[in-house]
Amino acid sequence: MIELLKRAPWRFRKSLGYCRDGFRAAFQKEESFRLECLAFAILLAGLALSSWPAWKCLAMTASFLLIPLVEAVNSALEDVCDLVTREHSASVKNAKDKGALAVLLAILVNAAALLALWLA
Repeated sequence: MIELLKRAPWRFRKSLGYCRDGFRAAFQKEESFRLECLAFAILLAGLALSSWPAWKCLAMTASFLLIPLVEAVNSALEDVCDLVTREHSASVKNAKDKGALAVLLAILVNAAALLALWLA
């Protein structure tokens, strides 16, 4: 247990490096991810200028982060699918379509959260 705790800072730094590399890959490869980052920057600017209380700003920020989170998972799924085959496959298409659905659902959850916070 002591060894585990001693290695924790090193493991954390390694994990941050993997996260940085994943962000770079998603940002460079995925146009949707870049658009979501732009939308997030606009959201943060809008929230900074808004008169919303801090809890609403935090809730909206957390809700919005679901979108790039699901987009990153979808991109990883697509990368793995592309490793399996580049040829048309009904199973691969099905997997990619489900990933796209997950992104759409994250956007709808975010829209519902925005509406709920706006009305609250």
